[in-house]
Amino acid sequence: MAHAKFSLFTGCIIDTPVMGELRILVDGALGIDRSTGRIVGTSESSATPAKELFEQWTGQQVSEDDIETTGLLADQFLMPGFIDTHTHAPQFSFLGIGHDLPLMDWLNKYTFKHESEFKDPELARKFYKGAIDRVIRNGVTFAAYYGTIHLEANRILADTIRNAGQRAFVGKVCMDANSPDYYSESTAESIEQTEEFIKQVLGGQGNCPADTRLVTPIITPRFAPSCSPECLGALGELAKRYQLPIQSHLCENPSEIEFARQCFPECTSYTEIYHKHGLLGNRTIMAHCVHMTAEELVIMRDTGTGISHCPTSNFTLGSGLADVRRFVAQGIPVGLGTDVGGGYTPSILDAMRMAAATNRALIASKRLSGEDLSGRDDVPLEAAEIFFLATQGGARVMGMAESLGSLDAGKLFDALVIDLSAHASPVPSAESTFAISCLSDPVEAWMLRLEQFVFLADDRNISRVYVGGNLIHSKC
Repeated sequence: MAHAKFSLFTGCIIDTPVMGELRILVDGALGIDRSTGRIVGTSESSATPAKELFEQWTGQQVSEDDIETTGLLADQFLMPGFIDTHTHAPQFSFLGIGHDLPLMDWLNKYTFKHESEFKDPELARKFYKGAIDRVIRNGVTFAAYYGTIHLEANRILADTIRNAGQRAFVGKVCMDANSPDYYSESTAESIEQTEEFIKQVLGGQGNCPADTRLVTPIITPRFAPSCSPECLGALGELAKRYQLPIQSHLCENPSEIEFARQCFPECTSYTEIYHKHGLLGNRTIMAHCVHMTAEELVIMRDTGTGISHCPTSNFTLGSGLADVRRFVAQGIPVGLGTDVGGGYTPSILDAMRMAAATNRALIASKRLSGEDLSGRDDVPLEAAEIFFLATQGGARVMGMAESLGSLDAGKLFDALVIDLSAHASPVPSAESTFAISCLSDPVEAWMLRLEQFVFLADDRNISRVYVGGNLIHSKC
């Protein structure tokens, strides 16, 4: 069926179009138009003949020979792909090292040194393929990557991602101030090479629509203190000119915040630095946001800026506990980031669990301090909410909510087939889990199976990875 026009999946289908609200089709059907890589429709029942389903969805006559059907097994389900809203591709080179240090010390002792080595393009060619393959094996269909300051290494990174079939934002890091002599650039170099990188990446993909483009350049000032005012302003102009997303770090660590204030004394807050230079908006991703004032959150909300919650690295570098409930209550888009190598793993599943742990630690801390808890402030994040952050929430942060994040008709088919009974699966069988085996309602049973997936699964359970309808990883 290599020449089939359509693909049909039948079996359990799970997504969360709205935070906290699981949509479970126990025996559903989902159709994809292979020519566009988009979902054409879903059905609550797989009993309807495939030909009939596609004729309903497309409004045209369809031959049975045009359809390739994949039936999911009893302990498998289909879900949207994971979205990693913040990670550093070169930092896979020292993964798991330096987690006894606070952020600024860690940057100076390990990060800048190892990133500077990517001035050698051969290192990038040898290294990036393994790093990207590992991210994909963990079910990440769309990621926001930081590269380094080096033009050629960033081009290699973008090509490697495109060749792997993953969707990504890729940023040439900009550092023209307060950076080590061995790892810095002039303002002119930073801006000129950023624009050259933009042209190289966009030029290599023709005139395809922005939402179907696999690799998109993203404007990437490392963080405000590493850039001069001239550089930040010019980057804001580049983002407008080329209609590109923006990413950076914000309010991760108290010493970093103080450093930013010293570098930009004319600004009343760290957040205002970015705002003043035209770097906030509904296509901006700010990572961490652990120590935000009420005034800063208002700026984030009013500009539509998204937050990449990176709980793993916030723990490992001792930066603090970001309050997701607070962000959500303000109407600020929130997704999850692995933040490799501040984070020790490229697993979004691990980030989901750490997000739950962060939330519970915050609730306990607030109760112990006697803080007044109202609304949902004292309600732990539920599995369905964490699932949303890793999928639809991430799509919102990346400015791609209309095209990705759920399994609605019209969206791109970036998706995972999850196998809870995979070889050596860390997830126990439904039969051996009494809380599930005694249930008669299959929807309720799948809700508990999803909770087990969130808190127990790993890359062994990610059977297949699809991007734009194309299979890019399979354990079969």
